[in-house]
Amino acid sequence: MKKIFITVCLLLTVLTGCNTTPLTNPNTNLEFWIAENVDDVDFSKHQEKYGIMGGYEYYGLGYIPTIDEYGQQIDPEHCVVYTITSYPDYSSKAQHITAISITDPNIHVYGLTVNSEKQEIKTVMENEGFTVEEIGYSIIARKNDYTFSFEENQIYIMVKVTNKLGIIF
Repeated sequence: MKKIFITVCLLLTVLTGCNTTPLTNPNTNLEFWIAENVDDVDFSKHQEKYGIMGGYEYYGLGYIPTIDEYGQQIDPEHCVVYTITSYPDYSSKAQHITAISITDPNIHVYGLTVNSEKQEIKTVMENEGFTVEEIGYSIIARKNDYTFSFEENQIYIMVKVTNKLGIIF
């Protein structure tokens, strides 16, 4: 029975082309988490961010962009933006959070904020099982199909989405 279970798991991994295990215990105050299925979520109270092709972007609750003289949205100084696309492949029907941009210092992920020190980021992310590298002013942490980029005044989180059918947006 154990061999059958392992075989089925391996077959599913090969067929889906996805090696993504959900990240657990994120110690966060975000509304949504990376790779979370949002098929049944009503985003009518969220402000949509315009300009993405192949998905949707929404500001977290309470974040409202301003509009410049050309009618373009300008992000608030501090905000959270969620990107929603098909997942695990762009041809999938299921909609998931596939990227999160954080500039609000009151938001924490694994206990880290945009104001966390580099050494603290490295230590925490390594303790969570991520491979961490410093590239210029950025700290990039990777685990399976997840990437966390800690930039100056921004945390960007993404999960890899495959494109088996070569969909062009």
